[in-house]
Amino acid sequence: MYDLFVLGQLMDESMNGYLMQQILQQIVGKQRKISFGMIYPLFKRLNEAGYITLNDYLEGNKRSKKIATITDLGRQRFQELMMQKVPLNPNLEFIYTVKFRNFHQVKPALRQQILNEYKEYLLDSQKSLQQQVTSMKKTPISKEDLKNAQWVLSLQQVQMQAALDWVNASLKKL
Repeated sequence: MYDLFVLGQLMDESMNGYLMQQILQQIVGKQRKISFGMIYPLFKRLNEAGYITLNDYLEGNKRSKKIATITDLGRQRFQELMMQKVPLNPNLEFIYTVKFRNFHQVKPALRQQILNEYKEYLLDSQKSLQQQVTSMKKTPISKEDLKNAQWVLSLQQVQMQAALDWVNASLKKL
């Protein structure tokens, strides 16, 4: 899941683990804690796979830093990951966010493919929400619970529609 993020960031410029951690933390927000204990093993694994190189960089009298640089094999892997369909899982929104942030690295045809796949996911989710609204009325729960559940579903529907509007506008720009 984080391979795409790291490779995408390195497509723009080489960087150390500290900067990589800061950028990733900004993307995931406060919901998840991104530790260096996650970044450095990821760097090591990507290095061993040949996707990146790690070089020590000494700045003055400070401790040396490991600078990660993407390789040609890493650029190829990045393109492969961008082309992969995003699986339905709890990380789906994060993966799409990473893909969207890397649109400048891929051709317009791939951008369109990714946006269309996301749109398909949103439309399926919208149908599922509508089914929930319908089936909820048949569920034997208290009127107050039903009212609150419908209220929450209405929020989800508004969010889904906003995302669909965003996708459609993005597709028009392409």
